[in-house]
Amino acid sequence: MPIRHCIVHLIDKKPDGSPAVLHARDSELAESTAIENLLADLNDSYNAKQGKAWGLFHAESGAHPFSGWLKEYLDEGKTFTAFSRVAVEHLQKLMEESNLSTGGHVLFAHYQQGMTDYLAIALLHHSEGVAVNADLDVTPSRHLDLGQLHLAARINISEWQNNKQSKQYISFIKGKNGKKVSSTSATSSAARKASTARERPAPCSRPSATSSRARTCPRKPPAKRPRPWSSTPPARPRQASQ
Repeated sequence: MPIRHCIVHLIDKKPDGSPAVLHARDSELAESTAIENLLADLNDSYNAKQGKAWGLFHAESGAHPFSGWLKEYLDEGKTFTAFSRVAVEHLQKLMEESNLSTGGHVLFAHYQQGMTDYLAIALLHHSEGVAVNADLDVTPSRHLDLGQLHLAARINISEWQNNKQSKQYISFIKGKNGKKVSSTSATSSAARKASTARERPAPCSRPSATSSRARTCPRKPPAKRPRPWSSTPPARPRQASQ
C-alpha cells in the first residue's frame, strides 16, 4: 500500500466547553514502518465498521469548499501540508459549531491501493493501558485506540476524477441512531448522502444452474381454479308408479 502523503494534526478540545485549540504540524510525516502499520490497522478498523453511509460532493461553493481544496492539491496548486491545514482548520470550526465534546489527533493520508487512489481522514483517540518495560516493570502506556473509530471518511479519488456519473465515491461512518457522524468531519460541508444500490435490497432472482446462491422470490399462491357449477351427478328422473 504505497503512501503518497501523510500528516497528523491535533485539535485539543476539552469536555468543559472551552474553545478548541489547533496544534498543526508544518511538515509531512516521513515514511516509516510505523506509519504503514498505522494506516493498515486504520483500514482494517474502518472496513469492519457496519452501517457506513455513501455519498458524493456538493457542487463547489463558498458553503462547500472542500472539493475545491482537494482539486487544487491534486492539480499541484497546493501542497498536501497546506491542503490538510486548511481542511483541519475547517474541521476545528465545525467542532465548535456542533459542540463536539472532545477533539483528538486528525490523520490525513493519501495512499494507493491497487490502481486506486484514496484519501482517508480520521479523528483518532488514545486509550490508557499498561506495558512491561525492559526492566520488567509494569508502566502506564498510551496507545491509539483504532477500535473506537467514530469520526472517519474515505474518498475514492480515482472514481471521483474518472467516473462523473458516480454518486458513491465518498464513504463515512454514521453515528448512532442513523445520524451522520461526518457532520463534524472535514468533508462535512462538501459531502451529501446518496441513496445507492448498496443500501437497497437486492432484486430477487431464481437460482440458475451456475449459481445456487441467488436470492429467491417468494412463491405466489397458486391461482384458484373456477369451481364447477355442480360437483354431483344429476338426479335420475323418477319412474311413474303403476
